Amino acid sequence: MADVLAWFGAVGDAAMGNAPGFAVRKASLAVALAQTAQLPQSEWHALYFAGLLHAIGAIGNPAYRKGDELSERIARMESWDAPAQGAQICEAIGSLPAETGDMVRWQHEAWDGTGYPDLLRWTGIPRPAQFLGMADRFVRADDPEETLGQIGLESGRAFNPETVRTFSMWFHLSGGEIELVEAPVDALLDAPPDAQTLLERFADRIDAHNGVPGRWRRVAAIAEATAALLSLSDDDARDLAIACRIFGAGEIGEKTVEDEHFDPLARLGVDQRARNASTAAAIALAQPALRSASAIVLARGEWFDGSGKPHGHARSAVPITAGILAAAIAYERLDRGERIDTAAGTQFAPAVVRALMEAAKLRA
Repeated sequence: MADVLAWFGAVGDAAMGNAPGFAVRKASLAVALAQTAQLPQSEWHALYFAGLLHAIGAIGNPAYRKGDELSERIARMESWDAPAQGAQICEAIGSLPAETGDMVRWQHEAWDGTGYPDLLRWTGIPRPAQFLGMADRFVRADDPEETLGQIGLESGRAFNPETVRTFSMWFHLSGGEIELVEAPVDALLDAPPDAQTLLERFADRIDAHNGVPGRWRRVAAIAEATAALLSLSDDDARDLAIACRIFGAGEIGEKTVEDEHFDPLARLGVDQRARNASTAAAIALAQPALRSASAIVLARGEWFDGSGKPHGHARSAVPITAGILAAAIAYERLDRGERIDTAAGTQFAPAVVRALMEAAKLRA
């Protein structure tokens, strides 16, 4: 569960254009500030997960999703709803500490009432939410010393004066160095939905954001049917199933959908497919439960004849699971898989194409 949550948090960062690892640094700093302020440990736990999931409201928000041509002004206004949308997602995750959603919702409220989305002010803003907003400001900064001064100048405006004093104390005690905190997995509740269901809900949201609703489900259906005909091991079948659910994360920061301008069987789209595969694999690689699946996602940009990317692997060097995923993604883009047999021996392993075509017949 913790790995699935961390993965989705990283996808949210990608949607918002944040650097890899941003959410973990933000969560760790927010917890350090709460510890410096001697807040109760239960609030540290909720604050960590709020930091981890701080950007998930961007996934599906009109300011960030594909297909919405908005003016800069309208996009900015839409983005102000992202914290509230993220809070709604958090509230639907029964395993999170109860306060997590509120912290996500109010992380950008300002002490003087000029923040968003609810224009809260003064003591109406929970201190943990202020710590989360302050951590966001600091992690984004290029110059820690300069940011310390800027935060000080915003005491009584953006930030609670007491919160600013806590930040200054932390900065001087730590030298401004953020020490990464381990996820408090023991604070997660045993409540529905389970990790697999949650991963699928997240995958649905990613597909909707990318403008291809239901795509992973269509890809998974043909991929899993193909895998069954090829008698994959239970471990390989499990990893392939996860890969079908996470590959779309590689497109989250792209302006267009993969293969929107390229035939899925053409070499012209090789670079874009490999880039998306590398991005999705990198997001998943940091999570132990998704690591094996990330290798499948990365290799799905390889071609059977060795002309693919990112490494130019060929034949048996390309995992059969990656070949199945790649063929299933291409099949989903084609009209009932037309022409996919023409890519046997070049883009895809002939055995994979034969099994996929047989699976398609059985499902027709």
